[in-house]
Amino acid sequence: MKKVYVAHPYGGDEENKQKVEEIIKQLVKDNPGNLYISPIHCTGFYYHDVTYEKGMEYCFKLLDMCDTLLLCGDWKKSTGCCMEYGFSKARHKEIEYL
Repeated sequence: MKKVYVAHPYGGDEENKQKVEEIIKQLVKDNPGNLYISPIHCTGFYYHDVTYEKGMEYCFKLLDMCDTLLLCGDWKKSTGCCMEYGFSKARHKEIEYL
C-alpha cells in the first residue's frame, strides 16, 4: 500500500480543508489501494496554537513517513507546499501533481 501525502494550500482556511476532503474522497474511489494522508486533517486543528515553523516540522515528520508527495490546488503560491516540495526533492521522494 502506497502512503500518499496530500499537500494543498491551507492557511487556516476551513474552505481549503473541505477542498482536500473532496480531493481525497475521489482519490480513494479511483485508487483504493493507496492510503491518503492529509496534514491539514492531522495537524490543522492546532494550526493557530503552534508557530509556523513547529507546524511545518510536524508536517515534515509526517511527510517523511510517506512514499509520495501529491501536490494539489494552487500549491506554488503556498509557502508550506513549496517547503514540502523542497523537502521531498531533497529526500528523492516520488512527487505527483493533481
